[in-house]
Amino acid sequence: MKLSDIKMQELIERPLFWEDFEEDRQDKGSMKALIERDSEAVRKIAFLDQVEEGSLLDRDSFRKLDFYEVEFTEYARLYVAEGQYSPEGSVRGEDVDYAKDYSGIKLLIQDVSMPFVNEGLFALYLKDYEFGFINPLGVCIYPFDFVDGSREQYDEDPERFIRDHVLLHFESEFWEDDFDLKQELFGYYHNLPDVHHPLLSNKANLDGLLTAKAVSEKLGVSIPRVMKMVEEGSIDGYKFGGKLLITQSSVEQRLRYIEEHGKPTRGKAPEGKRTRKEKSSGYSGELN
Repeated sequence: MKLSDIKMQELIERPLFWEDFEEDRQDKGSMKALIERDSEAVRKIAFLDQVEEGSLLDRDSFRKLDFYEVEFTEYARLYVAEGQYSPEGSVRGEDVDYAKDYSGIKLLIQDVSMPFVNEGLFALYLKDYEFGFINPLGVCIYPFDFVDGSREQYDEDPERFIRDHVLLHFESEFWEDDFDLKQELFGYYHNLPDVHHPLLSNKANLDGLLTAKAVSEKLGVSIPRVMKMVEEGSIDGYKFGGKLLITQSSVEQRLRYIEEHGKPTRGKAPEGKRTRKEKSSGYSGELN
């Protein structure tokens, strides 16, 4: 069988090796001739080489990519993102152990800019080192235009340029109406990737987490309403592998609220729960 007579898709679907073909992989002349007459030859050759070696990682793509780290201001965490203020030394809680004011979270910046290109590219992630996992922030990859000789400044000292200029650009991005910093920070702790994560397993009290159905029965509301309450933040819910679970303590707190104040009127926002757009009014979308 000739390698040029088989399609790349068939090569992938069938367990074929170099020994199944007439071509001699060690003969550079025949390999060159194959490449000249078959547009897929380069991919086929590389694929068969990987099959022979049993390799899963492309060593030729290996390179160092540094992360820079910066913390959010207390203002960002408590006001813009509506974090819950925790006095120093206060207990976090027994359900899922994270700082309710988001003070444990970091912004990681990965510089993936290409040399000699007048546009930078930066990947943004969220990480709380106690939780041990990393999540993309927003769309993850953000462009940055080098203008007025700033490319030369970046080339001379990337770390300083990112700190003094690129971070300011990101702050402006975070003020845009289509970026919800509150939801990004909240989602980091409430859309958990794996309940059996070795670090998360020590922070999640599974006995204190209830299904949406159980909560609907306790509160006397529908399951969609429970999901809406989680979205609003009136009860504390977490997604483990796509399954929604709610903390027992937040449900009990909700029941105490209803007992003291009655059921809140639907559609009326609780005191102090203004929309982000209302709170950010007066800002032009850029920081000076």
